[in-house]
Amino acid sequence: MGAIMDWLNGLLDGSLIAGGIFLIIGVVGGVLLLLSLVLDGIFDAFDFGDGPLSLTTIAAFTAIFGFTAFALVGAGLPTPLAGLLGALAGVLGGAAAWWLSKLIRSAESSTAVSGDDLVGSVAGVVLAIPAGGLGEVALVRHGERVSLSATADTAIARGTQVRIAQTITATSVRVEPLTATADPSALPN
Repeated sequence: MGAIMDWLNGLLDGSLIAGGIFLIIGVVGGVLLLLSLVLDGIFDAFDFGDGPLSLTTIAAFTAIFGFTAFALVGAGLPTPLAGLLGALAGVLGGAAAWWLSKLIRSAESSTAVSGDDLVGSVAGVVLAIPAGGLGEVALVRHGERVSLSATADTAIARGTQVRIAQTITATSVRVEPLTATADPSALPN
């Protein structure tokens, strides 16, 4: 009976509702953090770059704030104090996430191919490109095979050598055929 009365008192003084709200905030932040890490690039439209307002940093702040405030309300702290301490923990966690993401990005390979490097390069069509549709081309850059989605104004058969005319995204290009015949021995391995 005492537990029921404590629950009713928590509901009446608002701490139960505040705790629930903090829990929801933490879960939403955790889901966003997980999605931003696992499905990197899917939320690029909502991302503000690699700085302190990146999606990863904001999601880390939100998750840590929500879960910390929820735990503090559950421990009996007043809601405003729990919210303040949760915000402080969120700022520290967000700063740590920002620092870690900068560290990870700085450790990435320097052999990455940029869009400017690709324009003018010769590649081989490994998946036929329909006119206005998508196919695939491959080329060797920095000793590594790079496969890219490709589109062209005209249909291009598999095995045809093409020149990259434009980068559309980091993984897709627009190509133009070099010759009308294919030379399978010139295709990258």
